[in-house]
Amino acid sequence: MARHIIMDSSGHSVIDFDPSNTTDIAKAKRRFEKLIAKGFLPAERKSGGKHHVPNRSERVFNPDAEETLFIPSLRGG
Repeated sequence: MARHIIMDSSGHSVIDFDPSNTTDIAKAKRRFEKLIAKGFLPAERKSGGKHHVPNRSERVFNPDAEETLFIPSLRGG
């Protein structure tokens, strides 16, 4: 199972999906693109439990990522 973790003002949401299921992959890709368009930063978990935030030009959906954490952009007040 792969996982998207979406941080927001109320805490976070965890959405698991099966990377071998084409329907799940399509939904996960749409979710990824929608969140990126809203300004979320995708942080993909790498070895050792560390997360990596790619450069803006490298932010593409990776169906092989075990876990992606979506961090909302900061907002001034």
